[in-house]
Amino acid sequence: MKEKELDGVSVAKAQLPRVHHLNRQIPPEPHTPMYVWHKYWSRKTWNVVGEFIKHYTKEQDIVFDPFAGSGVVAIEAVRNKRRAIVCDLNPVAGQITDLTLRPVKLRALELAYERVRDAVKEKIEKLYEVHCVKCGKPVVAACFVREGDAPTEVRYGSCPHCEHRCETECTPREVDVKAISALESSPIKEWYPRNRLYYDDGTPFKEKQQYESLDQLFTKRNLQAPAWLYQAIQQEKSPQLRKFLMGAFTSMIHLCTRMCPALAPGEGNHQTAFSSTWTQHSYWSASRYLEQNVWLKYESAVTGHQGLIKAKEESEEALKGVRTTDDWREVLNGKSDVAIVSGDSLELMDEMPNECVDYIFTDPPYDASIQYGELSFLWNAWLKKDHRYSERLATHEIVRNERQNKPFDVYHALLSNAFSGMFKLLRDDRYLTLTFHNPTFKVRNATVRAGVFAGFEYQKIHHQPLGQVSAKAMLQPFGSAQGDFYLRFQKTASRPQRDMEEVTDERFRRIVIETCKEVIAERAEPTPYTILINHVDPVLAKKGLFGTLNTGLDVEEVLRGAVGNEFVLVKTTIGGATGDLWWFKDPVFVARLKEVPLGERVEQTVLRCLNERGRVTFTEVWDRVSREFPNSLTSDSTSIKEALDTYARKAAQGYWMLREEVRARISTHADLIAMIARIGRERGYDIWIGHNEQGQNARVLTEEDVRLSTLVTCRPEKIDGVTNIRDVLNMDLLWLKGSGVAAAFEVEATTTMTSGLQRGSNLPGETLKVMVLPEERDVDFQRKMQSPLFKSHFEAESWRLLWFDAFREAYAGKKEKTHIEDLFDKRLVRGNKRGGGGRAYTQSIQPLLLLDGDTEASHDTVEDEA
Repeated sequence: MKEKELDGVSVAKAQLPRVHHLNRQIPPEPHTPMYVWHKYWSRKTWNVVGEFIKHYTKEQDIVFDPFAGSGVVAIEAVRNKRRAIVCDLNPVAGQITDLTLRPVKLRALELAYERVRDAVKEKIEKLYEVHCVKCGKPVVAACFVREGDAPTEVRYGSCPHCEHRCETECTPREVDVKAISALESSPIKEWYPRNRLYYDDGTPFKEKQQYESLDQLFTKRNLQAPAWLYQAIQQEKSPQLRKFLMGAFTSMIHLCTRMCPALAPGEGNHQTAFSSTWTQHSYWSASRYLEQNVWLKYESAVTGHQGLIKAKEESEEALKGVRTTDDWREVLNGKSDVAIVSGDSLELMDEMPNECVDYIFTDPPYDASIQYGELSFLWNAWLKKDHRYSERLATHEIVRNERQNKPFDVYHALLSNAFSGMFKLLRDDRYLTLTFHNPTFKVRNATVRAGVFAGFEYQKIHHQPLGQVSAKAMLQPFGSAQGDFYLRFQKTASRPQRDMEEVTDERFRRIVIETCKEVIAERAEPTPYTILINHVDPVLAKKGLFGTLNTGLDVEEVLRGAVGNEFVLVKTTIGGATGDLWWFKDPVFVARLKEVPLGERVEQTVLRCLNERGRVTFTEVWDRVSREFPNSLTSDSTSIKEALDTYARKAAQGYWMLREEVRARISTHADLIAMIARIGRERGYDIWIGHNEQGQNARVLTEEDVRLSTLVTCRPEKIDGVTNIRDVLNMDLLWLKGSGVAAAFEVEATTTMTSGLQRGSNLPGETLKVMVLPEERDVDFQRKMQSPLFKSHFEAESWRLLWFDAFREAYAGKKEKTHIEDLFDKRLVRGNKRGGGGRAYTQSIQPLLLLDGDTEASHDTVEDEA
């Protein structure tokens, strides 16, 4: 395009924002109606996109997305007072974005819907009228289960006559089955799309299965009903309201096809007896599917809790005053806030001037993962946006699809062309963020290669979860990466020359093994495969930057070969699911690890968060953890939830608050140190108390407060057999004899257990080491003993357990004369009941708890651990 044709478009240089790169996970917020009123594939989490836009731009900067999809980038840009230019080849994608952003008078929209309702609701509902299986009176069914063409179940919420509810295994009456059969032979007079699932040259769509055309995806009844509904919508006089009503129509039409299986409601699928979803990325047919009541689906699409009305209520508030256009020039000139361009993004980028956008955030199509154009044909045909549709896909869609004569090399060339266009539009020293979800190494490598050859500097791959990962998925020893990867590129003013490099098999193997070792060592705990792969993949893509596209290298194969050599698989339980985690085979290497296991570090962050804030939501805790533990220290949401279950109780409105018993245990930490210090002093030992504890006050039974620093009798400058004296002096309590340690104690009311073990590992092996725990942490202790790192320290270095209540009870009777050694590994059992965690106990040592002069045993006993 010539400069004079730009009509004064401004491309002035903008001041660069100060950038603080996002290298941490952002807890994903649930999608609200504005983002989910219409189905679309690979929808990005809105608050994550918003955070990236806020970090890499300032207000009024221009954000560009050449593969806009349902418009999340456009929405988040204008929501955060940026401008946006977005483009998508798919007409329905542009319409979803436009309808989300475009202002509308809600009352006018409601009245338009009511006109449609009055015209066809009763007629459509008659198609689904059956006889109640209990009372035999008429009831409108919500849906039917069909196996092939045969209706095998009828489902409805409540019979208006007898209130009977049919959810599963309700066989329709014979008279209703015959009525359905009669309906199948009735002709449909109204218009509906009959488009064949073929390209112009007669080649079938890649995602075509047994059906030849769109109309065959529907039962006869579920073709008649939308035909009536479509006709009623077309009677709306306002073009804008008609467009909104058709948006609601396309948002639900796929739910009325044979492609929605009759799913059993269960954890994780969010389904009910009356709902289903298009589960496959193809025009398939479920063998057992739900035939939905079309009117109920449309009613929900408009007035439901995630329907169009709710979406527009939200957008009218969040996006008030947004100016939309289909002309990108108006955004560059400041006349509009967002341009929604429907068409070929390569052609658009060719038209736009150089260096006119400040940031690019996009999610391009990856290889053949999702055939957006083919799958959207259903919606676009009902919208009558199907003119030369397959021709447009074959010519303009960036995808690998051999049916369009686009093998991988053609796809890669088109993707490279897109990178070149983005490079042209982006201002110097600005950033491009590209997202992808678990593609193959070949595709990742091709993507990075395309970006770098376009001129970008490739800087970082960041992993971002889509939501909470199930415990079952975490424990698959050879699972797949969970969530998205965010690639960061920068267009630098200088263009460094890069040498090409091949990725050999040996180098590939070394990268995989060493990266996994680094991740496990930094986390210091057995690690799920999904965590490893989430960090191996970015390192491979970065270090194997110019590897051959057809490498055939496989991470799973490398790791399988490493089991029994570098790694072992450790059985464990997370969130109720049992599976395998990855750990080092070499025990010498394990003994040298200095980090506290990540799980314990996360627990302490959760505990601090609860203490500091009083009440927290899960998302607030996740955000705090992700800020403290970025990159390879990313914690899974299951671990965060387990820490909350350990230390907190659920409160109203999704909040968590610190358990009272935990708060009480925190206050007893100093008390126990004081008691043990007095026993040691009575035995003639010098006392050292850790620096962190010396400032605390203790109340030893009924006495006044005692400052722990007053119990310290010496500060050792050197300790026999100890080289790292600083770590030893950070232990909670030491009994000292001359220049040696007679006994060392770690009191762990709520703090990490492993860090105490690691400090104690600096002492000679023969030194008595005691961990003091509250009884309720027994389950936690047993879980820690499943960790190879913890278990190796605890057993090899001869640690003993002293339980809070058993010790306090004994101290109440014997005071400084208490014989601690008799209490090792013995717990107080209240009311002579067995302790938590299903553990058994044997030898009773109840006499230890009798005070002088007592003649009767207490109702509490102390027993040995089995």
